[in-house]
Amino acid sequence: MADSESRQFSPCFAEELLDWQRGLPRRFLFGQVFASDGFDIDIYPGKAKAAMFIPYLDFEKETDLLMELANHAIQDYNCKETNVYKYEVLYVEKVNFILAECREFFMTVKVKNVTLRSPKETFQIHAYKGPDGENIVRLCRRKLLV
Repeated sequence: MADSESRQFSPCFAEELLDWQRGLPRRFLFGQVFASDGFDIDIYPGKAKAAMFIPYLDFEKETDLLMELANHAIQDYNCKETNVYKYEVLYVEKVNFILAECREFFMTVKVKNVTLRSPKETFQIHAYKGPDGENIVRLCRRKLLV
C-alpha cells in the first residue's frame, strides 16, 4: 500500500515529468503571445518545425527591409491618427517573425515625436512584404504599458 501511495503523489515517473516539462513552456508561450500580440515573448518552443513565433536575433542583416516596413507603418500611422503628433522612426529594437505565405515581422521600434521633440517612444509594428513586393502593415501602435 505504501508503494502505491508514493507513486500516486510523487512525480518521479519520467513520463509524467516530461509531460509536465513540455506543457509548462507552451502555457507560458501562448499566454505571452496573446497578452502581447506576438511582440514580447520570453519563451520560444525551440527548434520545433511547427514553432510559430521565432526570435530574429541577427535582424541587422535585413535592417534596410525592416526600416522600410517601419517607416511605411509610421507614415500610415501619422496619416490615419486623429491626434496632432507626428512620429519618425529612429531604429528597430527587437524583431520576432512568423513564417506564413511571407515572413511576417513583429517589430518593436523606437521613434521620436517630431511635433513635441520629446524623448523616444516605443511602437510595435506587425508588417511584411507582400507577394507582389508591396508593404503590408497589419498593426502599428504605441507599445502598451503592462
